[in-house]
Order: sequence, then C-alpha cells, then structure tokens
Amino acid sequence: MPRITFYTRHMLTPSEPTGPFDLVVGLPVHVLITHAVVVFVPLAVIALILVIAVPRLRGAYRFPAVGLAIVGAVSAVIAEQSGEALQDRVGYPGQHAEWGEMLPPIAIALALLSVIWLIVVRMASSRGKLLAAVIGAAVIVVGIVAIVVTVLAGHSGADEAWSDRIQGSDSATTQVEDAPAALPVEPEGGTGGAAVSDVLSLETVAANDSEASCWAIVNDNVYDLTDWISQHPGGASRILGLCGGDGTSQFQGQHAGSSSAEGALDRYLLGALGDPLP
Repeated sequence: MPRITFYTRHMLTPSEPTGPFDLVVGLPVHVLITHAVVVFVPLAVIALILVIAVPRLRGAYRFPAVGLAIVGAVSAVIAEQSGEALQDRVGYPGQHAEWGEMLPPIAIALALLSVIWLIVVRMASSRGKLLAAVIGAAVIVVGIVAIVVTVLAGHSGADEAWSDRIQGSDSATTQVEDAPAALPVEPEGGTGGAAVSDVLSLETVAANDSEASCWAIVNDNVYDLTDWISQHPGGASRILGLCGGDGTSQFQGQHAGSSSAEGALDRYLLGALGDPLP
C-alpha cells in the first residue's frame, strides 16, 4: 500500500489563481517558465564566454549575449516565485526547492556582471582593458556556476515529478487533500517504530534523542527528523543538536520566512506538543 504523506501547510488547494505567478490559462506558471530558464541561462553563458574569449565576436554579439543574461535572470526570478505558488497547491518538492532558491541570485549576479563588463570593455585605456579582463573572468566563473545550478534544479524537479511514475515505485507519495486537520499521519521520515499521535508529550520527545531516533520540537509541534539527518544541506551535526529537545530558536534563526525550509520540516510532522489524552 502506498505511503501517505500529509502536508499540513497545504490542506486547501486554491481553485482560483492566487497571484500573477500562479496560473496562466489554467496551467501552473512554473511548469511553463522553467523551460525559459533551462534555455536562456545556459545559452547566455555560452554566448558570454564566446564574446569574452573571442574579441572579434564582440562587435556583433556582445549586446545579444548580455540581453540573454538579463532574460535568464528575469525568468529565474519568475520561476522561483511561481514555484512557491505551485508548492502551495501540490506540496513541498524536496531538494528541487533548495536548488530553485539558489538560482535567482546567481542569475542576477551573472546579468549584473555582464552589464558591467559591457560598459567597461568600451574603455580604451590599458587599465580599462585589464578591468574588463578581470570582470570577464568573473562572468565566466559565475556563468559556469549558473549552468551547474540550473542543471541540478532541473534534474531534481524532473526526478521529483517523474521518478516514481517511471519506475513504478511503491514508495510514490499520495497527497491527501480533504483529510481533517487532526488526522494522524505517517511522516515521510518515519517514526522509528513508534505509533504516530496528534499530541505528544515533552517526555516522549526527550526519549528520542539519538541518531537512530531523532525527534525535535519546533513551534510547539513535534517532528521526527531521523531521516533528515543525512539529507540536511547544512550538515548532520545541526540536526543532531536538536534531537530530544526544542529547536524552535535554531530553526527560526536559520530559516525564518523560508517556505522551502518550512515545507521540508512539514514532511516530518508527528503531532502537536502537549499532554496526550489517557
């Protein structure tokens, strides 16, 4: 029987568009704009590398190359915003969200550097040429990083959407849309063999304070973070430090306002902190 994951932050799926980056002609903007990102960002990087490395190409192609970088940055920002809107409809997309949040600042940096390079390269002095060479090298480095992050974001998104369907895996996630808020659920991280409850005591949390069974409190909710220890992008030690205790201040200090971090945490919800009924 497939495992059921209940996303507490996404109990109600809005039927109408919730913003300019939500739906267009009934389809998610994110699904459409990602095609622009995976085309324009790598194409801009290739074009910029060519005009920087081959001076005779600059006369005809430097403006189109910089224009592509600007279009790539705009599409990356729209992809991030539309991805958050889609997440509110279908649930947290896993690692794809992490890579998706990294790409916009990188793409914006690439566009800004390319514009600065375009201005400086017109300087005829030897100092201007040296500065243009330095900025050009920075453009190439940032561009390569942008391609890598674009590929990782695209691959993780495709994997999240299609891997279970293609492989026919029994671990495919089924989202419950109409379940009541207090419905006991099985978190994706598992519960270490313990029964899932909608109310858990402080003593129960404190008893699960090891790498083998790591429970933590965040905002008066209890989460089983056992499987997240090895997956946490910031390293296992930061999760191990939360096991058996209240990690609200640490979580808020690192991830306050991050919908991706909150979505990742939601996957491991066990229940609320409190005194269970006898």
